[in-house]
Amino acid sequence: MLIHSCASNADDYLKFTEGGAISYTGKIDSLKIFSGRDRIKIEGLIISDPKVSQLRVYWNAKKDSVVIPINRTSGIDEVSSVIESLPENIYNFDVKTFDAKGNGSVSQYITAQTYGTRYQASLTDRKIVSSSLSSDLSLTINFASMDLTTGAFATEIVYTDGSNLEHTVTVPVDQTQLVIPNYKIGTQFSQRSLFLPTLTAIDTFYTEFVSKYPQVIDLSYMIKNNTRPFLTSSTDGGRWGILADWTTNAACKNHNGYGGWDGGCCGNPPGTINLESGWGAPNITNGKIYQTVTLEPGTYVFKTDLLAGGSGLNSGWSTSDYVYITATSGTSLADSEGGALETNAATLGFKKIVNTMSPDAAEFTFVVNQTQQVSLGISLTQGQERYGHFLSVRLYKKNN
Repeated sequence: MLIHSCASNADDYLKFTEGGAISYTGKIDSLKIFSGRDRIKIEGLIISDPKVSQLRVYWNAKKDSVVIPINRTSGIDEVSSVIESLPENIYNFDVKTFDAKGNGSVSQYITAQTYGTRYQASLTDRKIVSSSLSSDLSLTINFASMDLTTGAFATEIVYTDGSNLEHTVTVPVDQTQLVIPNYKIGTQFSQRSLFLPTLTAIDTFYTEFVSKYPQVIDLSYMIKNNTRPFLTSSTDGGRWGILADWTTNAACKNHNGYGGWDGGCCGNPPGTINLESGWGAPNITNGKIYQTVTLEPGTYVFKTDLLAGGSGLNSGWSTSDYVYITATSGTSLADSEGGALETNAATLGFKKIVNTMSPDAAEFTFVVNQTQQVSLGISLTQGQERYGHFLSVRLYKKNN
C-alpha cells in the first residue's frame, strides 16, 4: 500500500505545537471551592510539578479571571485564596495552572454559589416562646424550633449582669432553653440568629440585633414575707397571730386581737395566711390584709396559691361571701362588703374567690398607667364557718 501526502511540507502539523510537543503543567490537586458572602475561597495542593508558578481561575465564559501566584518549594504546596466581588449567583469556574513560560494545565471545572442580599433578606430571627425573670434574678428563655434548611445554627444573646458587665452567650440551634443567672433587673437583652448557607461556607450571616425585656418579671421580692411559712410580728401563744410586714386591719383580728396568721390546727399546715370566722369567732366585714408598693407604668399579674385540691382543708366560700385578692391605687384596699370593691374607681384589678377547692390558685392582671403607690392583698367579707388558707402571694410584670 502506498501513502502519498499532497502537502507541500510534510511537517506542517508542527505549527500547531509551536515546533514541538505540547507541554502541560501539572493540575492542582484536591481542588475545593467554598461559598461565601459575594465571594468564594479556593483551595488545593500543588504536588508533582516544580515548574508551576501561578493558578488562574476563569468565570463568565473566561471574560473574568484572577491570577494566584504560587511560590513552589521542594515539597507539597498548599494553595488558598479568596476571590472577592462575586455578586450573589451560581458560577462555573475554569481552573488551570501555568508555568513561567505560559504553559498551562488541562482545565478543571467546578461550580460554586455565592450568597448575598437575597439570602440575607430571607433570614428570620429565632422566635422566643417565653422569657421570664425569677425573683432570684435568673432569666429563663425558651426558644422555638427553627427550619434547619435555612442554614440556622445558633442564636446569640447579649445581656448585662448585676455587676454591670456585658456577656454574650451563643445558643446552639438544637438547644431550646437558656438560663442566665444574675441578670440585671430593668435591663433589656439583645438577640440575633446566625446562619451558614452551606456547612462549609466561609462567611456567617446574621439577623439584626433586637432588644427586648423579659416577657415576665417576677417582682415578688417587692412583697415582704410572701410565702409559707409566713412570719409573725406577734401571736397569742397558740394558734393565731399577726403577720409581720403586712397591714392587718381590726376586722381581721377577730380572735381576741389576733388573726390572719394560722399556726396550724386540725391537720392544716402551720404558717399560712388564714382568715377564719365562726366557731366562736365573729364574722369578718371589710377585712383587709395588704402591703403597699410603688409600681412603674406597666402590666402586672397578682397571684396567690391556695391550699386546695382534694385535701378538703378549706371551707369553700359561697357567692354570698365577698373574698378578693385585689390591687388598689393608694395606701389601702377598697371595701369588699356587698361587692363594692368591684365598682370602686380606685380598684385596679381583682379576683373573687368563690370556692378554694378548685382551682388551687387565683390571679388577675392589672395595668398601672403612671408611677404610683399600689396596695396589694386580700379584702374580704364572709359569714359563719368560713376559712381559707393562702400559701403564697406573688407579683409579676408582663412585657409585650
